[in-house]
Amino acid sequence: MKTTIRSFQRDFPRMRRLAAAGTVIVVECDGQSFEFRRRRAGTGVLGCLAGRAKLGKLREGPAIPLAEWGDLTR
Repeated sequence: MKTTIRSFQRDFPRMRRLAAAGTVIVVECDGQSFEFRRRRAGTGVLGCLAGRAKLGKLREGPAIPLAEWGDLTR
């Protein structure tokens, strides 16, 4: 949605509701364009995979047995 700075300031509560609903508002002023949008909530280090790992069935110890490491164990 495109708008001017004057109407953006005048209708800020409405613009904020639109942005919260997912609309990107492009504000044009003096030949420049600015975008107003809702900032997405951070999902943490794992991003979209957060909370999806099932760690209950992991076996104890390293994934590769130490006997297969060869010279790397020294």
